[in-house]
Amino acid sequence: MADVRVLKTPPSRHGRTSPGYRGPSPAYQGPPTPGRMVPMSPPKSSSHTTPDYMKPIVRNAVRRWKRLHEQHMMKKLVEVRQEKKERSQLSREKARKLARRIPMEMLAREWLNDNKATVETRVFLVDQVLPTLILGMEKLLMEADKRGLSQQELSDPNFNPINYLAQYLMRNNPRYSNFSEASPYIRGLRDVSEQLKRELFSLEENKLARIKAEAKQKREDREQAEKRKVLEKVRREDALRSQFMEWNVGTDGKVELALLQSALRSFSEVAQQYPAELREATKYSHALEPTDETGKTMMLKEFSQYLGQFITDMPSEVFDQFMLHLSRCATAYRKSAEREQRRITLTNLFVACDNSGVGLLDRYRILSLLEKFYDSASEAIKANLRNPRKWPVVEVDEADSAYSDDEDSGSDPRFFNDDVEVTEETVTHRRGSKDSTKSDKSGRSGEEKQVETEQAEIPPSDAGKPELEVEVDNKDSDDHGSVVLELDDRGDVPLPSPPPTADRPPPTRASVSFAEGTKEFARERNVLQSRGTGSMSQASAFDETSLNISQFVQLTETFLGDEPEMSAFNGLVHYVKDGYMETEDEKRTRLLKAHREHVNAKRKTRVDGLFEKWDNDGSGFLDMDEIETVLTKYKDGMEADTVEKVKVNVRKKEKEHDNRLSKREFREFVSTVAEEIPGDDEFDYLVDYLENSVERSYTDRVRGEARKKWLQQIIVAGETSGANMEPVYRTVFQALYKDAETHGQSKRISANISMLENNSEDLSRGDMVLRYVAATPDDAPYILGKSLFKDMKGISFAAVESGKPIHVPRVNNHGNIYFWNADRSPEAGDGSFIVIPLKDRLKRVFGLIGIDTLHDPHTKAIFITHEIQFFQGVAKSFSIAFHHVDNRRKTMRITESAISWIHRRSANVREISVYMVEPDGKNTDYVLRKMMITDTKGEAQMLPGIPPRLERKDNLFRDYLFKCVDSSETVAADAYGERHFAFPLRNSEGMAVAVMDISTGDVKKLPRHEEKEVHRMLKLLQMAQKEVSHESAGGDKTQILEAEKHEETRVDIMFDRLMLMDLRKSMSKLDTRAFAELRSYKEPPETVHSILKAVLSVFYPDEVEAGEFDDWVKTKQHLTSDLSNLIEQYDPTSANPLIPSDRIAKHLQDIPHGTVSKHSSIPAQHFYNWLFVCLSLIQHTHKMRESQKGGALTPPKGGKED
Repeated sequence: MADVRVLKTPPSRHGRTSPGYRGPSPAYQGPPTPGRMVPMSPPKSSSHTTPDYMKPIVRNAVRRWKRLHEQHMMKKLVEVRQEKKERSQLSREKARKLARRIPMEMLAREWLNDNKATVETRVFLVDQVLPTLILGMEKLLMEADKRGLSQQELSDPNFNPINYLAQYLMRNNPRYSNFSEASPYIRGLRDVSEQLKRELFSLEENKLARIKAEAKQKREDREQAEKRKVLEKVRREDALRSQFMEWNVGTDGKVELALLQSALRSFSEVAQQYPAELREATKYSHALEPTDETGKTMMLKEFSQYLGQFITDMPSEVFDQFMLHLSRCATAYRKSAEREQRRITLTNLFVACDNSGVGLLDRYRILSLLEKFYDSASEAIKANLRNPRKWPVVEVDEADSAYSDDEDSGSDPRFFNDDVEVTEETVTHRRGSKDSTKSDKSGRSGEEKQVETEQAEIPPSDAGKPELEVEVDNKDSDDHGSVVLELDDRGDVPLPSPPPTADRPPPTRASVSFAEGTKEFARERNVLQSRGTGSMSQASAFDETSLNISQFVQLTETFLGDEPEMSAFNGLVHYVKDGYMETEDEKRTRLLKAHREHVNAKRKTRVDGLFEKWDNDGSGFLDMDEIETVLTKYKDGMEADTVEKVKVNVRKKEKEHDNRLSKREFREFVSTVAEEIPGDDEFDYLVDYLENSVERSYTDRVRGEARKKWLQQIIVAGETSGANMEPVYRTVFQALYKDAETHGQSKRISANISMLENNSEDLSRGDMVLRYVAATPDDAPYILGKSLFKDMKGISFAAVESGKPIHVPRVNNHGNIYFWNADRSPEAGDGSFIVIPLKDRLKRVFGLIGIDTLHDPHTKAIFITHEIQFFQGVAKSFSIAFHHVDNRRKTMRITESAISWIHRRSANVREISVYMVEPDGKNTDYVLRKMMITDTKGEAQMLPGIPPRLERKDNLFRDYLFKCVDSSETVAADAYGERHFAFPLRNSEGMAVAVMDISTGDVKKLPRHEEKEVHRMLKLLQMAQKEVSHESAGGDKTQILEAEKHEETRVDIMFDRLMLMDLRKSMSKLDTRAFAELRSYKEPPETVHSILKAVLSVFYPDEVEAGEFDDWVKTKQHLTSDLSNLIEQYDPTSANPLIPSDRIAKHLQDIPHGTVSKHSSIPAQHFYNWLFVCLSLIQHTHKMRESQKGGALTPPKGGKED
């Protein structure tokens, strides 16, 4: 140990020492320098010797021991490995020697095949399993032959082949035995195994190369994709920059955010028409926020960034479509900016022509001026104008009577002769001809009837008062502050001005001054201009005699066409400004009419407010006796006789005796009493007295305001439900729950709604049945969908027959209550029950509302007076909402029929959408709810679920739909590169309740025969809508065909019935000359002959089946007036059984509609149309009769009361 030296680790290269280094030794002088040798000092010996047990362990000794141990172990491992290798080599050598002596079995070569997918599996089987298994199976078969089992069908109980094979495999385990190597078959398997292994190795090398190639290809594809992505990004940025230039129409270089948001929303709408595989790719990468209403604008950079966030994940193909759509929207925006300038000018023109200042112009006079301007214009200007005698400038019914269907005749009939000037006589003649078609039963014209109605609305005291003084000044109107139009005269085309005549002086303007007390006439003008409800403030009611400002602007724009020339526009403005004149009598009449309408509107508002104040609980009715009691005290009873007289007259007019007055009846009653009382301003004094006589406590007023709010919510639910009753039912039950909780002492109530229907199941149980259509959750499992018959217990039919509510305070004490819950025990809690009749405008009962407190745990849960009054208000509000929804549903049903006919007759009509007009719920504007679309086959489809709503601010590029509602006139416009026609469907008041959007795609003008059919269908649709509105207002129902006796399907065939009546009218005009044209054929066209055989098959089916009418000579013998009489009297829905539709259809299946018009045979066209209408009616009637075979869900006869 004394010889062991401890070596110290030198410092590292960086000046730091390694672990264990204590610093340089004292003799260390640094590294030797070249040329100088530094002597080393000998080590100093220690003064004493350290014991062996105190010496530290030397690190080098440990390492040496480890190294020697490792060498020894490695030597042993090498020897073992070499020994194993020698044994393996010896074994292989023995096998090779044995193989030389054993032949190879070629049967093993079958394991070599070309299926590379199973190489690994075959290598494993051949190398590990088959050598032993095959020899075992051979041994097993030899043993079976030895025992003689191969010739027997029964098994040997002393021999188990599975156990024998298992024993062999265990005894010949290849790990411990090489017995199998002696078999020639096994030798062949070994050779196959080697070949398979080489093949597998080759495949592995190919697989690795393939993986490398695929990785390289993926890398290259990824690089190409990144490159394409960069190029696509640059392309999109350039496209957005160029797009900004298209949108930037102002001088400030900015684009409004609301325009972009509207364009984005419109693309989502257009993308719904794409194929399903592209529809998902059109979704934006970023959610679209609500439309901006602050007027925010964007520069180029903001424009690109804003649109870029929506198109991040959009494919290139979809992006191109997106940019194309934006370009179309930008084009529409530029055109709208130009159109807005024209609209401002037309607005000023309207104000300049409105001499009386009431906000209305004579529609007939304006149309006459447009006709004269059109006739006087040059051919170049006329090419861009629309004919003012045709639709869409005039209404469909006006156009039908204005010009002939045969446009090729060269002489279009007009409203006026070309030689007649636009004078008072011509306008009066036109107005009179229009009114003559609408005379009532007594022979009076519509104008006379309207004048009489207006005079009846004004009390005699007001009619005789000098309310207005009209002063006419023939000086220039510029001195009196009228609007002066400043137009650029450059490029105007000189057009003839209407010359002055004896009946019409030269163009002048009149200033109108009002007498004392009429200075606030501006309010009357505002009332007339708006002509709409509070929630539909921008919508206008159509009036065939007058135009407000929005209707005038829209009519003029429709006449000017899509892109009018500035010269034609300026010329028209000057022409109308100089040509529109009113006589002094017309001015005075218009002013007096406006004043009367203003007075009537003011009185209506006051009386309605008085009614609402009196009807505190919202029942919708006032008691006649209570009103009479208050009125008899007016003027200390001096007018009691007058009140009694008016009361008697009111009761005489009522069809059914009812001691209650509705709001309308109350308004008429008060107005009549005021008229009977002599004196001026008696109406105002009487209303003031009634207002002061009605006093309500603060508690009653608070309760009434809350209840009226809930009742209004029921009505609003019906108006905004999209023709769906579910929201109405829900709102009704919520109102009942809220009132019971707030004002009903927290009663627990249950409610249900039942509808009165005709009993088509079992007439022995009554002609009517009550079907339960809605119920609260407590009662829904027991009564929903069931029917109550008259022979069953209950008070429901008693309420139906009496028309009055029936209240049962104690249900258990009443002996005539039917309980639907069969599990209810007689000892269950007692409660109160009330049924409220549901009535229409004519006070006819159509259903019931039932309310009970059977689930209330309180012992006294009865309804008191103010609750019953509120229930009546709920019934009235529900009735209003129900009839509103019913009216809209009927509109959709007739529109669906019209759409099917339009698509059938016009191949160029690409798509039709129907929108329903609804209030927006904020009383500021209206919205459009998309209710119906057409599929690829042209079939109308109602949108499922809750249809989407279109708001004006979100759909700036579909503003033509809103303009249609604003003016209640047809609007033609281009949207997204397609031509659209927006056609309004109006109610009885002239307000648009629905809009039909007809798209013709790229076709700007339909072919003549298609345009003619579309025009006819729209005319019939408007007639059907008028009939529906008339019925909803309480008018009588029209029933002509046998199938119309069934209310359920009457509306479905209404459009077809109108078509049938129109065709009957047309065919009645066919004279002998029309039939002589057909009989003149020696050999008619096959199309005409087939149509005539189809017509004759309706009346002579046996002869047609026998082939008698295949001969034209026999066919034309029936072309007489007798055939027209048969057609006019024929009802295709009355036959029982119905005529098989195949009998008619087989003659028409190879005849397209367009080919019929090519033969120029008017009788053949009428016959063809009549046949298709009959087919449609037969099909509707067949469906109706099939649906009546189903049964209702009813309880057993004579239900049990628990």
